[in-house]
Amino acid sequence: MYDMTYANHPFDVVGWDGCEYPYKTSIHNFEPITGRIHQPPPVHQQFDANNFVICSFVPRLYDYHPQSIPAPYNHSNIDSDELLYYVDGDFMSRKHVTRGMLTLHPAGIPHGPHPGAVEKSIGQTETKELAVMVDTFHPLHLTEEALAIEDASYKNSWL
Repeated sequence: MYDMTYANHPFDVVGWDGCEYPYKTSIHNFEPITGRIHQPPPVHQQFDANNFVICSFVPRLYDYHPQSIPAPYNHSNIDSDELLYYVDGDFMSRKHVTRGMLTLHPAGIPHGPHPGAVEKSIGQTETKELAVMVDTFHPLHLTEEALAIEDASYKNSWL
């Protein structure tokens, strides 16, 4: 870690665009915690705010216990809506999810890997996925634009 001291406050510059955060980070530099057994989603948490958290799912080693099952477990987010943006890679836990898609799992709705994903994950050693998840602690409200691009068959993908 290096300390940096500026001669002037970084917000007091000509041409400042109004951004209050003079720092940036790349998802490609994020390193989640991995373990012998499946780690819970907070190990992917990169940012924490008052009403939401942002998690980054990046290329990483899967669980490395000989009997581990790398696929995430079925769960319900009791206190948050979960929005996932699939950036790139192979999304092991989901069928027919491709680059650029969004999925929304409202609070309390059970979700997890699609049928067959658990079996497919056994013996896999790593993932190349790149995704961003936002968990909001207040319900999300769908806009008309979001409803216009909804894949109405998504709910049937667990059948």
